Amino acid sequence: MRAPRRSTDFAAFLTVLLTGVVLVLCGVRPEAVSTIAIGLSSLYAAWQRQEGPPRRTDDDPGRRR
Repeated sequence: MRAPRRSTDFAAFLTVLLTGVVLVLCGVRPEAVSTIAIGLSSLYAAWQRQEGPPRRTDDDPGRRR
């Protein structure tokens, strides 16, 4: 893993963690906080995959000939 992506992952993790802590301290129910955290992590995962689809190799069984 490259260093820039690792720092981005760490920043996203801290952001979600701090958001959860702030929401709990503000009195939001834990169930709602977990739903928000799952949503944020799903959005971040989708954003990380913007590089395009994975390339197929010659030994890929799904490849058409």
